[in-house]
Amino acid sequence: MGSGHLSRAGGGKVRNMSEITIVDRTAVKEIGDRIELEWKLSAKPELEWAEIFQMAELANREGPDDWTMGGGPDVMDSVVRWFVPVEEIDHADAEVRRRLSVANQRFGMDQPV
Repeated sequence: MGSGHLSRAGGGKVRNMSEITIVDRTAVKEIGDRIELEWKLSAKPELEWAEIFQMAELANREGPDDWTMGGGPDVMDSVVRWFVPVEEIDHADAEVRRRLSVANQRFGMDQPV
């Protein structure tokens, strides 16, 4: 088993070979003043990790109501996708990185928060 992969050990517990990291961020498409961003992860996370990522407490967002009250990023296979206002790209990137850190820590991947 290579570095960056997760393996199952008894009782459904996941043992990490390394933490999940972001290896790339790209803009998928732009519609009006919103853009779909995609963060490529270093490995396909387990379902529990994805749930922790998606439920992680988020920082207080500032800006338009559809951004501050809107949904968060989605984990699909080894990719995180999020449709955000163009002017909030940096804030979205920071939030994805924070959620990744929380998910790694809570999932036992020893990444400091």
